[in-house]
Amino acid sequence: NLLDGQIGSLVQKLKARGMWDDALLVFTADNGGPLVRDESGATNFPLRGGKYSNFEGGIRSAAFVSGGYLPPAVRGTVSNELVHIADWYATFAALAGMDAHDGLA
Repeated sequence: NLLDGQIGSLVQKLKARGMWDDALLVFTADNGGPLVRDESGATNFPLRGGKYSNFEGGIRSAAFVSGGYLPPAVRGTVSNELVHIADWYATFAALAGMDAHDGLA
């Protein structure tokens, strides 16, 4: 589909420019799919609910991380651990060698 093609194009450009080995590509959503037809409608089956709800279908979403920056031992593996978006900032700061508690941030 269109999104697959766009991500593939981005990866190829990073590789062509010699940037892939230092890249960390994070792809995530902010919530489950909308259930309202006006917003394109979705199914979050087998989870209950959708966007704008507190049920699992509204708050769970898929994500993936890729790139040459990933250690070889974790490439191609699957994690079923829970992650919250609030975890990303501290994780990225640590990867960049920065203090997540920087007073200017």
